Amino acid sequence: MKPYLDLMQDILDNGYQKDDRTGTGTLSVFGRQLHFDLSEGFPLLTTKKLHIRSIIYELLWFLNGDTNIQYLTDNNVHIWDSWIAPYSLDREVVEVDVKKKEYVAYTGDFKGGNGLNYKCGSVDNKLRSLWAKMMQRCYDVNAHNYKSYGQMNVSVCERWHSVKNFVEDVKLLPHWQYKLEDWNNFELDKDYYGANHYSPSTSVWLRKDENLCYTKITYPTRVITSEGKEMMFITANDAARHVGITTSSINRFINDKLPKILKGNNRKFKGYIFEKAKIPTGKVLRYKLLDKGELGPIYGRQWRSWPTQDGNSIDQISEVIAQIKENPNSRRLIVSAWNIADVDKMALPPCHLLFQFYVADGKLSCQLYQRSADTFIGLPFNIASYALLTHLVAQQCDLAVGEFVWTGGDVHLYLNHLEQARLQLTRKPYPLPQLKIKRKADSIFTYQFEDFEILDYQAHPHIKAAVAV
Repeated sequence: MKPYLDLMQDILDNGYQKDDRTGTGTLSVFGRQLHFDLSEGFPLLTTKKLHIRSIIYELLWFLNGDTNIQYLTDNNVHIWDSWIAPYSLDREVVEVDVKKKEYVAYTGDFKGGNGLNYKCGSVDNKLRSLWAKMMQRCYDVNAHNYKSYGQMNVSVCERWHSVKNFVEDVKLLPHWQYKLEDWNNFELDKDYYGANHYSPSTSVWLRKDENLCYTKITYPTRVITSEGKEMMFITANDAARHVGITTSSINRFINDKLPKILKGNNRKFKGYIFEKAKIPTGKVLRYKLLDKGELGPIYGRQWRSWPTQDGNSIDQISEVIAQIKENPNSRRLIVSAWNIADVDKMALPPCHLLFQFYVADGKLSCQLYQRSADTFIGLPFNIASYALLTHLVAQQCDLAVGEFVWTGGDVHLYLNHLEQARLQLTRKPYPLPQLKIKRKADSIFTYQFEDFEILDYQAHPHIKAAVAV
């Protein structure tokens, strides 16, 4: 791993100090390249011990096309935990079909309890209490909030007249994991789909501040920035909060209550244009529901399901393997993760964004382009991951392995990693280990963690450093 250590010394000697997105600051150089002959050994860093489990599981996760960290956490891999998006009202606005409204009468007797006296110790007992309160406000004429629910024909589906069914079903509703983690701030909502009843198909768990957005009458607001970028919000209040102005200022513009001189095409305020959004017939505008642990359309999605304009998708990994087998001399053996249309939807835009394969003399080589490289923490992982990928593709195509070539754009050391980098440079590298792949899987997508073994891996102790997020 001498090329990697030489790169680290290069940054320390020649790097420019720059600010960065994380606020940490970096020493940075631009445009560097490293070469690794994979026939000489597996390029796993030996001057500090790497977590091989994370490297293997992450690559399998990418190849599965997965973008949710659940698979990683199930396998005790936590390298993506810091990029989980927080629950936010600034997410994408989508059109949602209005669900059919229905009214279902209930003949049960609330005076006898029916769950009203459950203690709130266990999760199930808490849900039984929620069920009782839901049934009360919809059907008990003596309930204090009956006027806002039952009297307005808000109902509960017949299946949920059984508390047992209710307790089972609500654990499968969207955002249940958020409810479990923040019980008091999440409520059972029946307005997300514009419905007038509680049921498994019309109910979701929503945070209280989002639940308040979805009233019978909402005023979705489109905000256009001075650069022409459009942003959509469910309410004018959400838009005001996002751009940092008062709701009354926005309302003057979207409701046309302006001085004559401001009317017309130049209705801007602090560089923004505000418009009421039109809602399609039979639809409601809502914030897109969040999947717990979802990272957006990152690497795996682009590798396996690059979206096309006709609504289909392209499996780039399958296609590039087929090309290697059918036309190994092609100069188009490329996989890209940089989908400009999806970048803003990703928790972290791709750092290692494009790789190209090359076949010569019965050997498969791979070159990776990485726009941004965290040299101390991230780069050793990236080198090992793509070396492993090269081995897998080579095996699937009945080729030997050649070179892995790494090319970096902004190559940097974070300022809080400099001491650790200098420590690592004092250590003498050990010989490279060997990769053993125990079987040839039916396809590149069916390998398992147990199929890999790293032989003779000797490394210096791990060096702890904080990840810049």
